[in-house]
Amino acid sequence: MRKIWRSAIQDVVPYSAGKPLDVLAAEAGLGSLVRLSANEHPVGPSPRVIRAIVREARRVHLYPDGGATKLRVALAERLGVASEQIILGNGADELLALLAWAAFEPGDEVAIPHPSFEPYTTVVAIAGAVARLSPLAGYDTDLDDMRRQVTDRTKAVILCSPHNPAGTIVRRQPLLEFLRALGPEPPLVVLDEAYRDFCDDPDSPDGVALLATHPTLIVMRTFSKIAGLAGARVGYAVAGAEIIEQLNRVRAPYNVNRLGQAAALAALEDARYWQSTRHLVIEERAFLSRELSRRGHTFPPSQANFLLVKFGPDADAVRERLFRAGILVRDGAALGFPGHLRISVGTREANERLLAAL
Repeated sequence: MRKIWRSAIQDVVPYSAGKPLDVLAAEAGLGSLVRLSANEHPVGPSPRVIRAIVREARRVHLYPDGGATKLRVALAERLGVASEQIILGNGADELLALLAWAAFEPGDEVAIPHPSFEPYTTVVAIAGAVARLSPLAGYDTDLDDMRRQVTDRTKAVILCSPHNPAGTIVRRQPLLEFLRALGPEPPLVVLDEAYRDFCDDPDSPDGVALLATHPTLIVMRTFSKIAGLAGARVGYAVAGAEIIEQLNRVRAPYNVNRLGQAAALAALEDARYWQSTRHLVIEERAFLSRELSRRGHTFPPSQANFLLVKFGPDADAVRERLFRAGILVRDGAALGFPGHLRISVGTREANERLLAAL
């Protein structure tokens, strides 16, 4: 029989995004649901962003700027790098796929903390490479073990700080020591900083600031969280110009649509809204942490816009009870943490509704 499908994809489990909110609400017999399961912006994008999308909608019959030039220039100015050091993607997922297409070959190894963001292992598997999984030390990335996973066959190391789904950070000095320990010919090091905008710990590293001294470092960030553009799918990577050139070789010519580019540019320009979102999430994260602790719940200290809360054997029952109360939270078992629920930080109203339901 003719073989059609690649062997590498047979063990890949498709990502389950869940049913749309309106469908779930109808199935539950509720008028609406509060989704605290997807780490989305608690109130939505800036009014300035919405106006930009409306204006740009008149031009959706035209292809977008294939290089996202205006957006890259604005990002470069914000970050203090050259625009040639930035590549835009249809979310961080596409950026990971570009990396796999450009760099990973069958037999290559990629060191990844485990558990962590599922697409890390997915792109490795699809490329036919081998994921070397490094168990977390409790809720923290074990950099010593990550270093032990690196061999002569290692093509890349993937780190996330804050970690998804634990919310913990890789601290600055241990990260610098880890990067030095990789030696004079290090593999690629991907530092996923999707949630960095919500960090208020002064020991949290800034990946972009490390690029000048670590030429194989690739820093990934996104507009999905801080800017409320999860539905527009705009992520970006910052690295040396040589790395970005290689990634551009496998990038589709119009991979970020017109509305996404316009929305992201407007979000960058609205610095006040950006900062107000950061303040809201940090304030509500502290409130939710305090109130959950007062009720006897435990969780690792989070620097993201979510908490990974331990409920033990009652986790499934709690999740179901919250659903009946109109609140969606994420099953920790599906993320590698049985007995836990990942709960996004919402508005004060949403957080109080969650606490009341608990």
